[in-house]
Amino acid sequence: MGEQIYDFHEGPVIFLKWKADELLSIGYVSPNIQEYGYPLEDFENQNQSFYEMICPEDVVQVRLAWQKNVTSDKEYFEHKYRILTPRGELRWVHGFVKIVRGRPKSILGYEGYLIDITESVKMKEKLNSSKDLKEQVRMASMIFENTIEGIVLTDLNGNIQWVNPAFTQITGYSAEEAIGKNPRILRSKRHDNDFYKNMWETIITKGQWKGEIWNRRKNGEIYPEWLTIRAIKDEYGQTVQYVSIFNDITEQFQQEERIKYQTYHDALTELPNRALLKDRLSMALIHAHKNGKMTAVMVLDLDRFKRINDTLGHPTGDILLQQVAKRLKACIGEGDTVSRLGGDEFAILLEDIQGAEKVLNNAQKILYTLEKPFRIMEHDLHISTSIGISIYPIDGEDIDTLLKNADTAMYQAKQEGRNGYRLYAPMMNDKALQRLAMENELRKALSREELMVYYQPQIDLKTEQLIGAEALVRWNHPELGFLSPAEFIPLAEETGLIKDLGDFVLKTACRQNKEWQDRGLKKISIAVNLSPLQFQHKNLLCEIKEYLKEIDLDPRYLELEITESCAMKNPELTIKTLKEFKKIGIQLAIDDFGTGYSSLGLLHQLPLDKLKIDKSFLKNIMVDQDSQAIVSAIVAMSKSLGLKVLAEGVEEREQLLYLRDRQCDQIQGYIISAPVAASNFEAFLKCDWQIEHASRIIV
Repeated sequence: MGEQIYDFHEGPVIFLKWKADELLSIGYVSPNIQEYGYPLEDFENQNQSFYEMICPEDVVQVRLAWQKNVTSDKEYFEHKYRILTPRGELRWVHGFVKIVRGRPKSILGYEGYLIDITESVKMKEKLNSSKDLKEQVRMASMIFENTIEGIVLTDLNGNIQWVNPAFTQITGYSAEEAIGKNPRILRSKRHDNDFYKNMWETIITKGQWKGEIWNRRKNGEIYPEWLTIRAIKDEYGQTVQYVSIFNDITEQFQQEERIKYQTYHDALTELPNRALLKDRLSMALIHAHKNGKMTAVMVLDLDRFKRINDTLGHPTGDILLQQVAKRLKACIGEGDTVSRLGGDEFAILLEDIQGAEKVLNNAQKILYTLEKPFRIMEHDLHISTSIGISIYPIDGEDIDTLLKNADTAMYQAKQEGRNGYRLYAPMMNDKALQRLAMENELRKALSREELMVYYQPQIDLKTEQLIGAEALVRWNHPELGFLSPAEFIPLAEETGLIKDLGDFVLKTACRQNKEWQDRGLKKISIAVNLSPLQFQHKNLLCEIKEYLKEIDLDPRYLELEITESCAMKNPELTIKTLKEFKKIGIQLAIDDFGTGYSSLGLLHQLPLDKLKIDKSFLKNIMVDQDSQAIVSAIVAMSKSLGLKVLAEGVEEREQLLYLRDRQCDQIQGYIISAPVAASNFEAFLKCDWQIEHASRIIV
């Protein structure tokens, strides 16, 4: 009897998952394996073979046992063997393995745990070697009293005759309360009668039953246990008693549930992740097909979320994502799903919809909900979203097609101004493919030297002398020819390529200016426009300082321009950053002035040198009184703030004379020259000329 009922462990219970390959690669191992000296990082690549852990003498028998069981119809199997730890120590383990099968009967992998039985094996060896029967009984009794597995001995009718202390510790029932009762006092009601019927049929026919079962403690708590029930037979082979040995596997079960949760949920927002969304969408499509219903997929991307990360930091961005997740969950029904796909992209699954009206109402509700400011760390943050929608079966009949089409519609919503939604239309795929092709070509343009920097001269209206130039990028596309910035800058901003593009223009312009100066040509400042993404980059100041030092260019010959709208996005950051640039001598200008909503108070705090009047005010300045009033006001305000004012987009002599009469300081535009290549711009640096004779210089 002792041989049958006694088994206990000492050391960690190690939870594992194996891949269904020949090496039994370990896909997961619980962290407590480190107690045996195994570094956890050895298992992180999920290529560690399980056989490498096993004692070499036991590998063959483990392989044979594994092959024998996986080729059967068994759901569980167990075997005992030795493992060899990194410390060179041999430990006996009792392995319990569950076979994870797919359809039809394919093996997806294995999961289970190892129980350390080293001390138990040693005790048995010692017990078997003892010649004193009383000593054997004493040792067996000691083992039963101290094992952490619960042990129950019953008669043929199932009445409890004896329990060990671990039984009381696990179930809460004392020996006095249990003896004489039936083990049914532990039933949790999670299993039906057929479960117990099959259990006892197995015990009667095979002599034992093993498996996972849910029982109930005395306090009512339901818990999982691994249970083994064996029939004890006399010398005539007749069953005289039954013994049950069980382990409380609550911790392992909870750990497995945590792993499953982490596998299918986003760690930051606790929303279902892409894998779980696809699983639910798969079930929704089956249900929709069977019942003739429609299912909708919405893909959402937060507009300009990266700006918040770059300016306020990732911790603030993470809190914002968590709050967005809560608001999205409040916008949908109980049976629908909100998922985070990654970054600032979310997806929503709407099931059992009758038509597009419900979907559009949900989209409107989401837009309205996210318009309300988010209060985070003393900041009121405003965010919007672009939503793309695809509907089964109209826009696709499988998971990938529906997600792809919703994503395409979302990008269309972004291109059409953001903060809106779009239903998928087949023509969107053509536009998306064109956009993707252009993006790929733009990524290669820098390395292929297809991008060029052109220079447009800037003239002092009083002296009629060249005082500077603006650096402007052009793309010499191998098939489409020269492209203006309007044709590719928006794409660069959306894809994040604007940072590399902006760095290229800035470095090229500085290097070219230094080359002109080294050749003894006229010294001028060159203006370079910074995109909002560049301006918000935390290393911008250091990068520019290091590059100017590297090429030995005096900072006063570099002028940095930011747009009025960029300056207003985060006034505190703008003031701080511009002051740092000003300290090293770089000139500063606000571009496109008059198109934003900056305040006089902010302008007064900015360490600016120049305001540039947007060319839109020059177009009809000779006949439009509103444009005249705006230009006059900008010039007057600049004078009061001690700033220079430059008008860009000057094309006609009448415009030039009007600006001169209004005491505008500088001009830039086609009346002087279109932007030209560096080799052609040298003509402006080499000669002494007047505006009236500009046509002689323009090439």
